[in-house]
Amino acid sequence: MGRLIVFILVASLLWMGWWAFGSTALERTLSAWIDDRRAEGWAADVSDVSVAGFPNRFDTTLTEVRLTDPETGLAWQAPFLQLLALAYRPNQVIAVLPETHVLSTPFQTMSFSSDRTRGSIFLGASADLPLDRSTFIAENLRVSSTLGWEASLAEVRFATEPVPARKDAHRIGAEITSFDPSEEVRAALDPAGLLPSEIELFRLDMDMGFDAPWDRRAIEVARPQPTDLDLKELWAEWGTVTFRAAGELTIDENGVAEGEIDIRAVEWRRILDMAVSSGLLSDSFRPAIESALELVAGLSGQPDTLDAPLSFQQGFVSFGPIPLGPAPRFVIR
Repeated sequence: MGRLIVFILVASLLWMGWWAFGSTALERTLSAWIDDRRAEGWAADVSDVSVAGFPNRFDTTLTEVRLTDPETGLAWQAPFLQLLALAYRPNQVIAVLPETHVLSTPFQTMSFSSDRTRGSIFLGASADLPLDRSTFIAENLRVSSTLGWEASLAEVRFATEPVPARKDAHRIGAEITSFDPSEEVRAALDPAGLLPSEIELFRLDMDMGFDAPWDRRAIEVARPQPTDLDLKELWAEWGTVTFRAAGELTIDENGVAEGEIDIRAVEWRRILDMAVSSGLLSDSFRPAIESALELVAGLSGQPDTLDAPLSFQQGFVSFGPIPLGPAPRFVIR
């Protein structure tokens, strides 16, 4: 019995020492990371970094967080950020975001509020902290922009995992339910009020390869850039309007894509109405575009359904036989 007590006491002292060492090292590492960003010209302000959770957890709280990357113009600020991990699994982190936070880009500032926002991040056992897999869930998310638009979403789910047998490739999935744009946005997209107030479902499933791993250098140095895309499913439903897409693209070092994405759109004339109402398509071009799309729809034998490839070739994009102009570039800032 005496030996057992001694063993328990020694084990407890060792564990207490490990927790004290780990929590102190974690706090110093985060503080050093913030100092390094400042040295690189970032605006990096955190009023306090603290670690709690003894004896089995490392619960880290950063308060009054403000981060700005001068190269990309991206900025994020929040009253706090919590990073929760088990002491014996420090590479598996639960991130808890506050109910309100703000993200700024060179084009707009977006304010986010939600009832609950939480994510799980699984990192590799390396000093570079490579991303293995992640999940993200937000409930009753509301977004407002300085450009004047607003939206609310009942639930947002996002997840990533590595693609087996492929280096630096991730499977990415997302699902949004009950997307409710503001009245102004609905009036622009659907001025006749023919569609429901909510977009019922948006779903994304794809594999994407990158030219570098997503690790700490993705934040500190540069974002990995996409090299290829295997779109397994993009699916959106809004009343009688249904949109689906699937296909594959290869992407060069300049973000120029080559390949085809097969598009299927039901009630496509309403989508055309939305493009004209929102200003994405000039009303003067509508007759010519509509005539061409009627021809494409007629080829499938279903006049209300478009079924044609979106082709990316030599920096240009076309839909079926219709040239649309320069293709967008796939570049992550």
